[in-house]
Amino acid sequence: MCSFGTQASAAADSLTDVHSDLLQRNIVDDESNWRVPSRSSAASLSASKVVATRWHGSNGQTQEFASETPADCHVVKIVLRNTNIRFGVAGRTVQDGVTTPGTVHVTEPADPVHCLFRGPYDVLHLHVPNNLIAECARDMSGHPTPVLCSKDGPSKDVTVDALSRALLEADRIGGSFGQIYADCIGIAIIARLLSSANRMATAERTKVGKLSRWRLKRAIDYFEAHIGRPVRLADVASSAGLTRMHFAAQFRAATGLRPHEYLLRRRIERAQEMLCGTGMPLVDIALSVGFQTQSHFISVFKRYAGQPPRAWREARGVTTCATPPRRRFSPEGT
Repeated sequence: MCSFGTQASAAADSLTDVHSDLLQRNIVDDESNWRVPSRSSAASLSASKVVATRWHGSNGQTQEFASETPADCHVVKIVLRNTNIRFGVAGRTVQDGVTTPGTVHVTEPADPVHCLFRGPYDVLHLHVPNNLIAECARDMSGHPTPVLCSKDGPSKDVTVDALSRALLEADRIGGSFGQIYADCIGIAIIARLLSSANRMATAERTKVGKLSRWRLKRAIDYFEAHIGRPVRLADVASSAGLTRMHFAAQFRAATGLRPHEYLLRRRIERAQEMLCGTGMPLVDIALSVGFQTQSHFISVFKRYAGQPPRAWREARGVTTCATPPRRRFSPEGT
């Protein structure tokens, strides 16, 4: 009985010591040296956690600092207040002037950095282990390897700005709950940055060039020559010297319309010319511009012109010819 009480007491003392240590140590440490985490923070880095440190000061003097990003981590810089700086990476200046809150920059491993601060500053640094980035990016589509970088220089992200300010509340919560809170927000910021990088990379890969002028002219000439007949996409693409898949994407990039949409639009425009310039019955106009059923012609015409063809024609005061005998339509085609 006495032995059990002694063990319980020792366990309680141990838990108290751990809790006391968490209370004494800031979760978001102030940096004594620019971009260098404390020893206790460095231990978290080795445990594959995001470590947040803060570099801030109200000194109005100009100060210059240099550092090198460790080879085993990335450093995310998030500006918390208007700060006048000249910031460079690997000898290249990436920002010079006043930088505003919410500005984000990612420094890749082993990159040397330097910064000239012209007056007060307040910056949050997230030290992110490479293996943690790999773990976060493992299931993201579109990337064979994880990507977290700032190729085009600093960027603005209001979500990251809001998350970074929420992260500063970790010390107010304190203790083990504060650490869990900070860990979750740190992961959320990294997930946000990886997701943004993934979307941008995907957009770059899927960007389609426009159809060249001579190919576009050939395609349009083909449409005009066959406007009254069924048109196959493969035949139009062949006239432009491309496969069907490549032609469709490049045609849309050049005109803003899919080939079939363009053809329908041109058929309706031709029909409008005939409605105004001739007294031909609707059935003849529909056939002459490539529609195989009158109902299809009427529905497409109304979609593009806002009115059925008969009402559209009457609104322009065009007289029609006598209605001919009913004609038989073949099955509907393109």
